[in-house]
Amino acid sequence: MAQNPPVANTIAVGEPKPGSTAVIPIPHLENSRLVFLTGALPLIVLATSWFVAPGWSYVATTGALALFLLVLGQAISGTPFGVLVNERNMMSLSRVQAVVWTVIVVGGYLTMAISRVKAGTPDAVAIGIPQELWLAMGISTTSLLGTPLILNAKRTRKPDDKMMQNTSVQLAEDMKDIEQNSQGTLYANTSIQDARVSDMFQGDEVGNTAHIDLAKVQMFYFTLIAAVSYFMDVASAVMAGNTGGLPPLSQGFVALLAISHGGYLLGKANDHSNSKPTA
Repeated sequence: MAQNPPVANTIAVGEPKPGSTAVIPIPHLENSRLVFLTGALPLIVLATSWFVAPGWSYVATTGALALFLLVLGQAISGTPFGVLVNERNMMSLSRVQAVVWTVIVVGGYLTMAISRVKAGTPDAVAIGIPQELWLAMGISTTSLLGTPLILNAKRTRKPDDKMMQNTSVQLAEDMKDIEQNSQGTLYANTSIQDARVSDMFQGDEVGNTAHIDLAKVQMFYFTLIAAVSYFMDVASAVMAGNTGGLPPLSQGFVALLAISHGGYLLGKANDHSNSKPTA
């Protein structure tokens, strides 16, 4: 009696075996697209700043930078907003405001530099960057880098069982799933696909993730107002031909940003889960 042929191995090349912790490499097709877009990005920015009407050229340049970040997130993380998601698979407000400021400021600098080259201005890259803008960027970077430093200590603590149970009821989520996914007292999503915009306004810990974090809401408002206002200022400057330097932010607004970010970081330092050290 003939024996049945052995079952073929259905694990695709590049995929990890069941139970393996190997990192899945970026698919060849996606990697090729990413390489192409990385090389095409400078050409796209140059074309938009050179051929598009002043003012709108800045809009087109920032749009090209934002589009590249979306493609980067899709290629590496499997979601267009991957650049905004942290290691807990949560959408991060500090990442959002860092990306926003990066796109606005870098886009403005590139647009002005190319406009000066087009006009034949000597030393075209000698574009002034005001002190207030440096301070705003520094505040943004401090929040981005300070957040994981503050939260790292909470990974070695255990949340109170009663608070975990309350969160389970409020989120309609199984308590075992919360405990399995959490990192110490820090709440975490199962996968990067579970990241939501609402993550930016929720607490970080198991004890307060079902509640709105007012410090995050405040920082979001200040960041949004500052970003939109500054975007319009840069666009107006480019349209008027004022390409000698990026517009300044008011000192009062920089102070408000600093206070908002300070409250944001202090709120993360507090214990919201009645935690205790792990055994």
